[in-house]
Amino acid sequence: MKKHAGTKASRQRSVEERIEDAVFDLMETTDVTDIKVSDVVHLAGISRSTFYRHFDSVEDVVKQFETSLLDTMRTINKSALKMQFSKAELKPTASMISRMEVLRENRERIVALNSDHGDPTFQHKATVLMHEFFRIRLAGVGGSELHRDLYLSFVIAGHNNLIQYWLEKRPEIPPEEIAAMLNRLYYSSFFIDDDNAANLPADPFAEL
Repeated sequence: MKKHAGTKASRQRSVEERIEDAVFDLMETTDVTDIKVSDVVHLAGISRSTFYRHFDSVEDVVKQFETSLLDTMRTINKSALKMQFSKAELKPTASMISRMEVLRENRERIVALNSDHGDPTFQHKATVLMHEFFRIRLAGVGGSELHRDLYLSFVIAGHNNLIQYWLEKRPEIPPEEIAAMLNRLYYSSFFIDDDNAANLPADPFAEL
């Protein structure tokens, strides 16, 4: 997922992509920790020295991909936080659509990361990232911060399962449709009793 400029850099990107492809292909049947560099270079059609010019280890290949993916999500989240929170959130917002497009673009690798042979820490890192984003996004909603945190813990679990099912079983569903479903999942409870309100809704869990 690295980006480079120029002819030489294009060759470098091609090598890195081949290495990533090899690692994630091998991950379909082999735990990340058991994948050997020798198998990667054989599958990628490169030398061992070429591999080590780009990555420190097989685990480094996976970690660099994860870091790049999560950094992309952080960039999208920063843009989303500039928008005012309103009922528009019930529709598929540009930021949620962008997230879903990135995920589907990297579908095979994300499915591999979340598989039995993948990185068991990846989903936790993604969950923490999204929990932090939605905590900030909902900070202006009245009521208990504890209630919002418990609510987010619940809906993010559903968010993760929905995305995994989509990517693994139903990738033909457009990102816009998944984005619409997720936005309703996250925000509908904040407006269910607020059909005529123009400002931010009150805490929907106030009577808990």
